[in-house]
Amino acid sequence: MEYCEQDMASLLDNMPNPFTESQVKCIMLQIFKGLRYLHENFIIHRDLKVSNLLMNDKGLVKIADFGLSRPTHSHNPMTPCVVTLWYRAPEILLGDKNQTKAVDIWSAGCIMGELLLHKPLLPGKTEVHQLELIIDLLGTPNDQIWPVCSSYALTCLHSRIFPNYQH
Repeated sequence: MEYCEQDMASLLDNMPNPFTESQVKCIMLQIFKGLRYLHENFIIHRDLKVSNLLMNDKGLVKIADFGLSRPTHSHNPMTPCVVTLWYRAPEILLGDKNQTKAVDIWSAGCIMGELLLHKPLLPGKTEVHQLELIIDLLGTPNDQIWPVCSSYALTCLHSRIFPNYQH
């Protein structure tokens, strides 16, 4: 086992300035290479967040905490209460139990935003608030851009619960 000095969350908390774009690019490349390895080996991490990323003194990033990870070929529905709220993909927030590697990619995108902004990209307080933040940023999904979204979820998203924001 390799020793890593700190997790990315602690590093971010103690940095006076955010990472540069080139540093974020280097970090994200390592994260995506790690995810490619996991996904090629049929593993979904399901809890990717800055506190589950470790960095050693050479700047090498390691993905940690595989307690919620699952094989992609599992025929059992996956629990929806995974991934820390700020990094949770919309399909999980809407109750999809058939999670794919896309949930890890979503989390990686949230991490990239956090590294660039030096603060969480989507710091929701509740699941509904998290969806509101996603919709504010990306627009309201429809069945043309998100065909796998259930009709019930789309109905909720287009009702009074969530305003209809354009992309």
